[in-house]
Amino acid sequence: MSEQTLPWDEDALQRLEKIPSFVRNMAKAKIERAAKEAGEVKVTAEFLDTNKSKLMG
Repeated sequence: MSEQTLPWDEDALQRLEKIPSFVRNMAKAKIERAAKEAGEVKVTAEFLDTNKSKLMG
């Protein structure tokens, strides 16, 4: 059983594309997990900005 992914807004997707391809899938999973834990229903650029230090730590 695979986890459902969250939808992403366009700005957040553009930022995801800037992550090197060899770590992009891992980063996407980490970001989505953090968003779900925060009760988000969509990954947004605002969420990425607000949680940057936590996500990149």
